[in-house]
Parts: sequence; structure tokens; C-alpha cells
Amino acid sequence: MDNNSKPQTLNRTLGLAECITLTAGAVIGVGLFTVGSQIVGLMGGTVILASVISFLLILFPCAMYGELGAALPLAGGTYSFAKRSINYPVAVFESWNYTLAQIGIGASEAMAFSNYFVRLLNALGLNVPVDDNNYSLIDFFSGHVDASLFLWKAIPAIVLFVIFTAISYRGIEMNGKTQNFFMFFFWACSLVWFATVIAKADFSGITEMVAGVGIPAGVNAFAQAVLLVLWCFFGFETIVGMGSEVKFPQITIPRALLISPFCVLAVNLLFQWFLCALTPAEHVPDLFTAAAPYASAMQYAGIVGLPLVILCLGITLGGDFSTMNPCIAGPARYIYIMSQDGNFPKYFGGVHSKFNSPHRAVMLCGVLGVFFILSGSIKIVAMMCAYSQIQCYIIGFWSFLALRKKEPNLARPWKCPAGTFGAWFSIVCFAILLILAYDPVAVWYNVAWDLLAIIYYVIFVRKRPIPQLAIDIEELALATQDPTAEEKTVLDKQYKRWRIGAYCFAAVAILLFVISWL
Repeated sequence: MDNNSKPQTLNRTLGLAECITLTAGAVIGVGLFTVGSQIVGLMGGTVILASVISFLLILFPCAMYGELGAALPLAGGTYSFAKRSINYPVAVFESWNYTLAQIGIGASEAMAFSNYFVRLLNALGLNVPVDDNNYSLIDFFSGHVDASLFLWKAIPAIVLFVIFTAISYRGIEMNGKTQNFFMFFFWACSLVWFATVIAKADFSGITEMVAGVGIPAGVNAFAQAVLLVLWCFFGFETIVGMGSEVKFPQITIPRALLISPFCVLAVNLLFQWFLCALTPAEHVPDLFTAAAPYASAMQYAGIVGLPLVILCLGITLGGDFSTMNPCIAGPARYIYIMSQDGNFPKYFGGVHSKFNSPHRAVMLCGVLGVFFILSGSIKIVAMMCAYSQIQCYIIGFWSFLALRKKEPNLARPWKCPAGTFGAWFSIVCFAILLILAYDPVAVWYNVAWDLLAIIYYVIFVRKRPIPQLAIDIEELALATQDPTAEEKTVLDKQYKRWRIGAYCFAAVAILLFVISWL
């Protein structure tokens, strides 16, 4: 820390709106606009099955994390829960995997941004090189790719990551303000885009089965398809990792986690519906390999000009940007709390004297993100991150069960209904999905990272006790205040508005698919 004489904590500045937009923004992004929408090329209109399955699979996890986040509103989320309820080694293992996954998602988001950004420039009349491949630094130096193609893929992504690293550097209040702007901008652009292309939507495209499109044959193929769509729902736990910066977390965190899944389901289904309805039947299978499926679908359908510009603006300046914020801010909090606890270099546990941000941890996330971008592979990074996240979720569900048994009298401002059943159900489902969705390429990156985490713990952490200063900071973070009667009334009204809006939004999205099937 910058000042070791007294505990220095993070500021509680995030309200319900920021918690929802940070959570939804962490989820809605690279998955939906790249690998998640590519599944439409594999499943066609039956992609709704994968989305509904994914939605159902995260309901219990959201509720469980709502209980944990309200009871223990700490930085580090699952790491802090596992440290308290299971043991220190498991917590360190979880934190390594979560940090890897979130930074990887942010890097994938930046790469997806480049794919849509070059299409936006072309739609505006600029002639820039574009294709459906992503290129690594190795491809560039080996001469396997033209320099201009590599630069147009890598430079915009790196610049974007640097910009959002700077935003996170300036503190969580800046994160919250920019997040609200980007999410509302995304929703506004989406509604305008829907209005401009609805006349060209073909309902028959939802139900028409073309060659090779439908429910994938084989359990493993279907599981991998579901996993890539489920990845479009991952990130719901992001806000609990910022628990020490949420106002009235005992109320706000569970409410945000109850609303966010419906927002995510609605956005996923609406975009999937339009993708199915706009893509000519003969081109549906081509979406499976498209780097920017929505832009490719519009080009297949002959929709160019203003609608394509609006789409690319919404995805690049809204969807992509809103995911970048939490994908840097979230893992930075994990690195920060690990450094405080002494299981990561102490240097990264510093808090900026002006911005109250874990600025050194943020900078490290920025550097690691650039390395991911230079790897050049969205799909491998996606599978690797999904695998790491599932491991973290299973540890989170385990922490939920262990904490209920170990500390039954812990104050729980909100309790997950049927929590014990939900935890076991989620552990089994996620474990099965982890096995069935095995990817022979990505899994070796995960194995190497897991071994590195274990070796690091054994050599550098095993015999180090958690410093007293870190324990004092955690106690300060747990000393939350209850809202006044007037504040509680305002919070309840705000929650009601968000809840009604999210439920209606999701209902409309489901209804579009139902009408199309009828």
C-alpha cells in the first residue's frame, strides 16, 4: 500500500443503476456479437433453446451470489468467500482463474471491437482492409499476414484496451458514470437499429431448417454449443467482486443480481431473433465462421448504409465499450485484494491517493490484456475463459454451501430461496457442462495456468499468514450502514421500475420467437 500506517479502503459509490449496468455490461458483449452469435450458424432458430437453458442455469447462481454479496460485501468476490468458507489455497486458485478469465474476456471484446470497427469504417465509405480472421503477433513476424491487415486488427483493439485501463485507473466513480452512458447508448442504438431493419425481417428464417443447421447431433457438440451461448451469460458475478464499492450492498447487490439475468436474456434473444430473421437461409451456415456475424448477415441480406452504421456504432461504442469497463475493473479488485493478503506482490495492493482506485492492479490488467490481444484468437480465448470461469463458479457454489454450514448465524440480509438445492444442482450442472464441453486445444492452456497457480502457491504463499492490516481493511469493509427510511423508499421505487422494465423486456423477446414459430 502507499501508506502502511493505517488501513486505506475503497469508496462506496455504486448504486443500483451502476450495479445493473456493470453486471449487464460485463455479460453483454463479445460473447453475443462473436462466438455466441456464430452458434446461430450451427443451430438456426433453435438457438433459443441454448439461450433459455443458459438463462435457467444462471438463475440459482445469481441468487446465491446475491446472498453472498449482501452478507460479505468485499472486494474480490468469490476469492473472499472461498477464503472465509473453504480455505486459503482454494481461494488463491479461484482468484488466479477468475483474473485470467476476466482479462481474457476484455481482450476478446477488444478484438471483437476491431472486427466491427473496420466494418463501420467501410460502411462510412472508407476503404480499409477487412477479412474474417484474427491474427497473432507470430503471424505478423512470420510473414503469414499482410502488415496492414494485422495493424487494422491489433491497433484498434490495443488502443481501446489502453483507454479503458485509463478509465479504471481514475476510480470506480468514473467506471460507473461511463458504464451508464455506454449501456444506455447501446440500448438506444439497438432500438433504432431494430426499427430500421424490422421491415426486412423474414419470420420464416426463424423456423426454416437449412442443411446442417438445427440442434447439433451428439452430446458433446450440443454441450459446446450451449457453453458458447452460456458464455454470453457469464459475468453476472462481476458486481460482487466490487462489493466494497457498492452503496447499501446488503440491498443493492441481490437486487442487481435478480434483475440482470432478465436484461441479458432479453438482449440475447432480441439480437438472435434479428440475426435469424435477417440472414438469407443459404447464408445461415456461413455465420458459424464469420468474425462479425451481425455485420456479415446484413451484407448477405443486402442491407448497407445507415442501418449498418447504426449497428456497428451500437456494438462498438455501446456493447463492446460497456464490457471493457468491468473486465478491467473487476479483475483489478481481485489482484488488489490478493496483494493485500500477501499472495501476490505487495506492490499491486496500492490505492491511489486521489482516485481511490487500485491503480497498479489496473495497470497490470492493461498489460496482460494487450498480451491476450496479440494472441489473435477469439475462439480459443473464449473457450479458455469459459473453462476457467466455470471452475470459479463451482468454487463459488461450494463456498455458498460451506458458509451456510460454517457460519449459520452470519447476518444474511437476503437469502437465496432453496439455496442448498440450488447450490448442489448448479455444481452438478456446471461440472457436467465442463466435462462435455471439453475443447482439446483450449484445455491445455487452462491446465498450464492451473499448474502455474498451484506451483506459485506452494513456493511463494503457503507459509505466509495474511497480514493484520489486510484483516483490518476487511473488517472496515464489512461495517456497512443501513439506509434511512427516506433512502429505503427511494431505493424500493427504483428497484420496482427496473424490475418491471426487465421483466417486460424479456417477455417481449420471448414473444417474438413464439410469434415466429406460430
